[in-house]
Amino acid sequence: MATNSAEAPVIKTVVGACGLDCPDACSWVVTTENGVPVKLRGNPDHPYTRKGLCVKVNPYLEYTRHPDRLLKPLRRVGKKGLGQFEEISWDEAFDEIASRLHQVIDSDGAEAIWPYWGSGTMGYIQGIGGAGKRLFNALGASRHSPNICSAAAYPGLAYTSGRGSSMDPMDFAKAGVVLIWGANTVSTNQHLWPFVREAQQAGAQLVVVDPVTTRTAKRADSHLAIRPGTDGALALGLMAHMVESNLVDSSASNAVGWKQFRTEELGTWSAERAAIECDIPVAQITELAELMATKGPTAIRLGMGMQRHEAAGQAARLVSALPALTGDYNRLGGGLCYSTTPLYGVNTDSLNRPDLAPGPTRELIMTRLGQGLLELEDPPVKALFVIAANPMASNPDQNRIRRGLEREDLFCVVAENFLTDTADYADIVLPSTMQTEHLDIHDSVSHLFLNLNNPVAQPPGECLSHTEMFRRLATAMGLEEPALFATDEELLADALNTEHPSLAGVDIAELRRIGFVRLNYPEPFVRFANGFDTPSGRFEFASEEAEVAGHGLLPHYVGPREATRPVGRSANQSLALVAAANHFLMNSMFANSAAHTKAGGQVIAVHPEDAAARNLCHGASVQVQNKRGQFTATLAVSENTRPGVATMSKGHWPKLQGGATINATTLEQDADMAQGATFHDNQVHITALAAPADELPLSEATR
Repeated sequence: MATNSAEAPVIKTVVGACGLDCPDACSWVVTTENGVPVKLRGNPDHPYTRKGLCVKVNPYLEYTRHPDRLLKPLRRVGKKGLGQFEEISWDEAFDEIASRLHQVIDSDGAEAIWPYWGSGTMGYIQGIGGAGKRLFNALGASRHSPNICSAAAYPGLAYTSGRGSSMDPMDFAKAGVVLIWGANTVSTNQHLWPFVREAQQAGAQLVVVDPVTTRTAKRADSHLAIRPGTDGALALGLMAHMVESNLVDSSASNAVGWKQFRTEELGTWSAERAAIECDIPVAQITELAELMATKGPTAIRLGMGMQRHEAAGQAARLVSALPALTGDYNRLGGGLCYSTTPLYGVNTDSLNRPDLAPGPTRELIMTRLGQGLLELEDPPVKALFVIAANPMASNPDQNRIRRGLEREDLFCVVAENFLTDTADYADIVLPSTMQTEHLDIHDSVSHLFLNLNNPVAQPPGECLSHTEMFRRLATAMGLEEPALFATDEELLADALNTEHPSLAGVDIAELRRIGFVRLNYPEPFVRFANGFDTPSGRFEFASEEAEVAGHGLLPHYVGPREATRPVGRSANQSLALVAAANHFLMNSMFANSAAHTKAGGQVIAVHPEDAAARNLCHGASVQVQNKRGQFTATLAVSENTRPGVATMSKGHWPKLQGGATINATTLEQDADMAQGATFHDNQVHITALAAPADELPLSEATR
């Protein structure tokens, strides 16, 4: 007869990490009962996570058990896009993929293969950082440039202060002024918020720059609702007023090109000119300039929103100049944080093995998927392998991508958890593991800790990790390179086999036990205490590297091509459409989840003046369109968006929203640097389809 102790459930807790495309990169703790995850919480021992998770992730365990989760490999049996499949075995799937890839290589060369990684998981082993790269390098496939999120600002910041220019975000607590620029921290970076609040409670002023009155802006002491795309003008106006008012710190004179920049660029600007360009009161600019110069140190959180414009790189370059004028780069609690990722010294070459490539290969741009599928030649794209991505929902020019995916001569494989809009166009769909089911390591955009994710559950059905998929595919293709068959533990060791000082002394066994380690930087961390990471070792207003790259010796302002003004507006004028992150979704993840229903449907918000000019009423069904496409939404009339601007949240699946979403109207266009995405350079017309049936509840678009 069994004893009570024998019948007692086996309870364990395992430290892991969230792998989503979020700045916070949380450390989490999973409780299992007899090997089954039953509880998920933020790690209370992690100095940044501090035991809290977000509303997106709280239901994650439930999401892993979603009834629509893919559990077996699938082969298409219907027309592309209809989502009609039959179940097949893994052997059948790999045999077909191997055969088709060999056919493509034989007919068009390996560069006709496009391995397309998305941000469904940000891990170095299973995600965008590494999974499958060894295999595709060995084949000689085209290289994938993941430029969709943050690419444009990086070179702009590097020209002035060097790569990896971020301050420690935890030091926002020590700031006298916190300036959140183009980010909705409360919704998209919530673990930074306690440090912002700590600063506020100590007397710091919080200022938000955003065209929309977001959850974060509502909590600010001051909100500058500038016109979209005028961030560079605001930076120039702030600097011009500092110069005019003799508020520039003496350390600015040590910067390269300060006198030239002051004369040639700032000399033509004033707070008044910037106020006209940004369409905000001049007093807001002068007051912020004086606040930054006298009440600092000022910590700037530069968000992704401000750099999704055509002139994003120059705008970031200009914003980064502000701490050089206030002297905050050398002060604890001052400086700028865009991304801490470049501060991590993970050995990506050892992990991904670019040396396996037989020779130079072309690079294909993530946000140019439609163009790549429809226009590329020599060779054309004949095979698309999509890993943890849903470009039909997330990429610009949705209709063009649809036409590309409909090509019958395109062999498409999608590794996914669900039948997304993109998976509906696949020839083969492969069911992949989720975060609780595989090993990985993660960096962060917003802290200085390396997180390790320990698996805690067996994959359901026949799901495989991405790494195991590519090991088996290498076998099916008859490849023999030993590096293609490395275990996950060996890949982890390769990634951490680095001489970079940030990871000096990291013990993998200890990392697996504790779950995280702080990068090997001083505490406190004043990023530029010993100089800047530029050729001169100083801050560079004048950058020879930028000039050689064609971006100009000095940073300069380029305004939005299509400017909307709050006066003289009529119904036939377009509105600037800005789509921010949804409070309840992570890009297009969770859009199919009943546990995330608070995300709502497609709601587009406009200012009362714009609604009146177009005879639009709150709650009406509307059509949003431009020359690229159209979609339907419900209208919200709200003063949370400024005149001339319409706003909504991104992330919805087209097939769950009548067949089209906001990206039916966005443009495949490159920013000024790094071919970054320009989602917010989007002009649309809004017309009524039907009067409201019921009162519209408060939505993401109006918060």
